[in-house]
Amino acid sequence: MSLVSALSRRTGLGNAPGDADPGERRTRRWNAAMIALPSAVVLLLGYTHRWISDDGLIFTRTVRQILAGHGPVYNMGERAEASTSTVWQWLLVAMGWITGADIGRLAVYLGLACTALGYAVALDGTRRLYQRSLGPRIMLPAGVIVLIALPPVWDFATSGLETGLTTLWIAGCWWLLVRTLDDRRARTTYTLAVLAGLGPMVRPDLGLASVGFLVALWFVRRPRLRSTFGHAAAAAFLPAAYEVFRAGYYGVLLPLPALAKEASGSDWRRGGAYARDFAAPYALWLPLLLLAAAAVIAAVLRMRDGGLGPLVRAESGRTAVFVTPIVVAALMALYVVRVGGDFMHARMLLPALFVALLPVMLVPAGRIAVAVTAAVAVWALVCGTTLRVPYDGLSGNNIIADERAFYVDAMGIAHPVSADDYLRHYPRFPEAVRMATVGHTHVMIYAWYHGFYVTPLNPGDPAPYATAWLNLGMSGAAVPLNGRSIDILGLAYPLAAHLELTGRGRPGHEKELDIAWLFAEYAAPDAVLPPGIDPHRVAQAKYALTCGAENRGKIKELQDSVREPMSWTRFWKNLTGSYERTKFRFPNDPAAAMQQICGTSELPDDYMKTMFRLDDKQWR
Repeated sequence: MSLVSALSRRTGLGNAPGDADPGERRTRRWNAAMIALPSAVVLLLGYTHRWISDDGLIFTRTVRQILAGHGPVYNMGERAEASTSTVWQWLLVAMGWITGADIGRLAVYLGLACTALGYAVALDGTRRLYQRSLGPRIMLPAGVIVLIALPPVWDFATSGLETGLTTLWIAGCWWLLVRTLDDRRARTTYTLAVLAGLGPMVRPDLGLASVGFLVALWFVRRPRLRSTFGHAAAAAFLPAAYEVFRAGYYGVLLPLPALAKEASGSDWRRGGAYARDFAAPYALWLPLLLLAAAAVIAAVLRMRDGGLGPLVRAESGRTAVFVTPIVVAALMALYVVRVGGDFMHARMLLPALFVALLPVMLVPAGRIAVAVTAAVAVWALVCGTTLRVPYDGLSGNNIIADERAFYVDAMGIAHPVSADDYLRHYPRFPEAVRMATVGHTHVMIYAWYHGFYVTPLNPGDPAPYATAWLNLGMSGAAVPLNGRSIDILGLAYPLAAHLELTGRGRPGHEKELDIAWLFAEYAAPDAVLPPGIDPHRVAQAKYALTCGAENRGKIKELQDSVREPMSWTRFWKNLTGSYERTKFRFPNDPAAAMQQICGTSELPDDYMKTMFRLDDKQWR
């Protein structure tokens, strides 16, 4: 007796396979509706909450650079990987090349399509899982109701980020995994292996899900050693090939956002707060407890019939399919909590919740199933209509934000879906950044909410102008592709990404490059520094940027790895030095950096005079 059949017979989750069902055609239509309707609801809710985030605009600049023929860079002349999702980036490139559409709007609507399609594929996979043992049975939308009721799901159905693609990737792996229970042909199993292997290229942290799906595939198929290696090679080929490209082209082993956020670190306290910020406002524990209780009841009843041991031994493949989403979801959620969560409310935990609910997206009708689904539906109605986060836009600790609400409120428009919407409506977007594109050449502009600095740009810099502002997406949208949009937080600027992390704060905003480094690197040698900028610190930063060039891992070598023209020699140097370069960090304080990099606390004689022509009276 199969796992599903046994549990269905004892718990009322469905009828036994042999029971006659004269309404089979009606049942199939009902089940088709249970796939189509939730997917349509997600599509509608996502559309009514459509938007693109400032982080989503970061993707669009890289895509525009590629389409313009400048390669996968954020700024011309500097190889920096600002995108955390390689697949999403190149999917936008392909669709942008085909359609010629505005990349921001394309990211919004393509993400929405991926989300809706992902729900349909996941629901069909779950339907097939039960139908395999029970035949056509009435299915109830238990788990999918939980997802549909959550406002963050509506918000991140779009956003311009890779969340929709993540949903579709998870759903595709799930659907293929279920199919392998009946179809063990190589074309099915190898397709799953290749798709599962793409996880780290969809998002680096999805590597956990990749391993889970591949382990489940092994339990289902139980291949011989040769076939095991074949599937492993199929899964690893594309990620490994891209990793070689990344190491040789960018000179590091991870995207810059992973370095800037120190994704290998841990902050359990902040991560726990992030998890509570998601679960508590929506009483998410309630529907999950109901679904878990039903599963426990089923397990207890099965144990009363002789235990789970024989069943696990006889049907380890089927058991693996059921267990894998739970294990994978727990590991994904644990990783998010470990690294400290995110600054966008719920975003990083949504994939884990989606994975966890895969086996119960739909459940066969029965007494327990009807009761549980009805209770979850009541919660969903309350959640979808009344439960919300207890803050408006930015939370009280200034770490987590309802990102969509923040920008919608700030701009006064319901659906900011393009860069133009942000540049025209965001009230704190500084005019100084716009100035860079209007009649100014060879200037460096450092803008902040309280004002800005303008200084002549280093004549050796090929860009006509450079700007630095906190909101990288908007800044990158405003600055033409041949200009330089400097990211002081390190998501798209190698120098800032390699700063030492001195304290925890808002994720992705913890490394803020000292302004002295900007003037040291970008200001003209004869520039008169603006008031308030310490010329001694600028000189120290300038010296730290140039000394120690002969030693791998020093700042000069780091800069060369991303700015020297690409050649086979440069590619090999980048590749062989990528591990040490990825580990390299230096202090944000120019004096400490000079001590660490140059081995001295004293500037060479007359060094400041050779770097800047300063008006001594200005600094007294």
